[in-house]
Amino acid sequence: MNMKLGAIALALTGAGLPEPEGSRVITNVRTDSREVQPGDLFVCLKGERFDAHSFAVQVLEAGAAAIVASRPLEGISCPVLLVDDTLTALGRLARAWRDATSAKVLALTGSAGKTTVKELLAQTLANSMNVAKNHKNFNNQVGLPLSMLAASGQEEAWVMEVGISKAHDMAELGVIIAPDLALVLNIGPAHLEGLGSIQGVAKAKAALLAHLRPGGLGLCSMDYPELWAEAQAVLPGVVGFSAVDSFAKYYARFEEALPGGRGLYEIITDGQAFWAELPACGAHFAENAAAVAGACHLLGLTPDQIADGLAKAELPGQRFCCAEAGGWRVVDDSYNANPLSMRRSLEAARLLAGDAPLVLVLGDMKELGAGAAKAHEEMGTLLPGLKPVAVFFQGEFAAAVARGAGNGTAITEVSEPAIVLGALHAMKAGVVLVKGSRSCRMELYAQALLAGLKDSDPAKGSCA
Repeated sequence: MNMKLGAIALALTGAGLPEPEGSRVITNVRTDSREVQPGDLFVCLKGERFDAHSFAVQVLEAGAAAIVASRPLEGISCPVLLVDDTLTALGRLARAWRDATSAKVLALTGSAGKTTVKELLAQTLANSMNVAKNHKNFNNQVGLPLSMLAASGQEEAWVMEVGISKAHDMAELGVIIAPDLALVLNIGPAHLEGLGSIQGVAKAKAALLAHLRPGGLGLCSMDYPELWAEAQAVLPGVVGFSAVDSFAKYYARFEEALPGGRGLYEIITDGQAFWAELPACGAHFAENAAAVAGACHLLGLTPDQIADGLAKAELPGQRFCCAEAGGWRVVDDSYNANPLSMRRSLEAARLLAGDAPLVLVLGDMKELGAGAAKAHEEMGTLLPGLKPVAVFFQGEFAAAVARGAGNGTAITEVSEPAIVLGALHAMKAGVVLVKGSRSCRMELYAQALLAGLKDSDPAKGSCA
């Protein structure tokens, strides 16, 4: 960000600031008082358990140039910009900065794989241009504006993921990001507590297309009937991509597994076919390849540039990240889980294992509402076909998973990694997959297994 304080005041309050304060240039916006540095703008957010207005004196002492607040602040000598709602003001400021930049802004959403695709896309584009992106998965009403405001304004493209869990979220986030290119990756039964049904998920995700800037383009998966129908209703000219229909404008398919967990894919962009190597293997990842290739092509990259960028890309932690220890390949896919991502991860782990033993260490899939037990039972039905040598489960839905798996696949309930580690020491080495929803903290299992299997030095592998 690079805005004069007077312009910020005008965007948030409708009135400028007198000189010399008005000409002061702001380059950083903070919402955490502990991070404030001299010259920063501090926004006093308020939640159920905190009120950042209480830290106004602290941020002034830290050197804040100005404070955005929803009530008068006594004893504060720096400019205070009074607004009705500081969270809304944060989004409005991000939109003002977005409108000031000349960068092409790409926003993406979906039920599974948003951060993975965001990273793939940003790194592929960065091979040809200057790019800004969300930090990690900062994609909500706080994280998205902060990610946008962290951009310098010198970039040629911004790649920003948008995360929603309630029906109204997209209306709030869409008006902030106002993309030039909107990418809707997929839908699945995620956040059903807030979105209600798969149709509700489709409607909420496709709503991103309604927030395109004039002349903007929409790109959406054709492989989910409810989503494709909603997307076409919102934007009749939406462009489709597919991992199923080879006649789609943008298409990809998985060809073969490569060493180190990588994969070879055939990609078709507007009729031109080429091969690309990605840091992931499995048919499920073809969807990501098609989405990234389509978005990059719409932003002007050639097939050679796309293939080269994808080959150099690395993926974020806890997203099917592989590491070796004691002869085992431990796959940490613990960042989050819903029925769609769980099924894909299970299938990819089986492919990765090949003829070697496969061990599953799984946790609950959260935020599924009244259908949670059924979703876990359906997940259980997948297990016999994967032929795991052992399945360990942490969480309240172990019984539902066991019902789905049937008598032929035993489910061992666990509450800490030691039981799993002991079992692995007694087995022939193979692949162990660790996955569950974020609140399950399944990364603790992955970390403990790697530490406990250190018969040989762990060697970092690849992520998918």
